[in-house]
Parts: sequence; C-alpha cells; structure tokens
Amino acid sequence: MKSNYKNKAIFFDRDGVINHLVYRDNGFYSPRCLKDFQLYSDVKKSIEFFKEKHFYVIIISNQPDISRGEMSIEELDQIDAFLNKNLDIDEIKYSFNSQVVNSGSKKPSPKMIFDAQKKWKINLSKSYFIGDSLVDIQCAKNANVPFILIKRKHNQDLIYPNSIESLNNIKTLIS
Repeated sequence: MKSNYKNKAIFFDRDGVINHLVYRDNGFYSPRCLKDFQLYSDVKKSIEFFKEKHFYVIIISNQPDISRGEMSIEELDQIDAFLNKNLDIDEIKYSFNSQVVNSGSKKPSPKMIFDAQKKWKINLSKSYFIGDSLVDIQCAKNANVPFILIKRKHNQDLIYPNSIESLNNIKTLIS
C-alpha cells in the first residue's frame, strides 16, 4: 500500500534554537514574556532556505510554565504573534504538560510530531528536527526523524554526530 505522506517538514524546537534563552535562577530558561523574547540572528535566513526547498516549518516546544502558572496564555499568544509576523512558520505546537506522562505530549514524547504528521501529511523520513537538548534528541529518535543539533552558548558540552554551530550552516547537511 502506497503512503499518502508526501510532504517534508523541518521541526524546530523553539527555546534555545529559534530564540535566546533567559538567564534566571542560576540557569538558562524559556522567556516568559515578549519583552524577553529575542530571535537568534541566523533563524530567518534558515527558514527562508527551508521554504525554498518546500519544507513545512513547524515549531514544537515544551511550555510547562503555562500549566505551572508562571506564564500567561496571553503572553504566549503575543510571542506567537511576533513569531508569525517575523518568520514564515506553518504551525506552532506546544505541550503545556509540566511532567512527562504516558500518552502525554511533553517531549521526549513524539506526539506533537505525529499530530503534525497527520495534519500536514508529512513523510518523516524526508523531514528533520533541529534542537538543542537531550530531550530534543530523544523526541526525534522516538518519532524516527533525522536530528540536527544546533550548538549555542548554553549547550556547548552536548555532543551529537549531526551538529552545526549556526543555522547558516544548515546547507551543509541538507541539500
């Protein structure tokens, strides 16, 4: 039986990949408000590259601060509006779960990827996941999607075979 999944996608983790993390409580974390949200300078051109190559661009991100009451949906909506205004994104998917649970969506669960696959008819073997953490690596593995590690200041000790120092270098891994 022939698969009807013909499209390809690039799945981006958000925090630490698309935007800078915020330093607080002796660590680097997701920004909780738009005023702290700053895009990395290499993001826009890489998304334009993927769009030229006919990839869907989908952000998948854990946002447990919502369920923990440390961030409001209104603030998240403002960040999403900013992302959609400044980047050519097809969809943003979030997990608000504060913990990993069976049948939950929090990464490393592949649920957000599988939901996007069904909606957009995505062939995961022709797609990629770009992330910055062990949780992202595990999520990609759980979904059987090729993974690319983006090295940023906060994760220089993380090692992965397919890694790049800048999204500007993505063309070396994807033709």
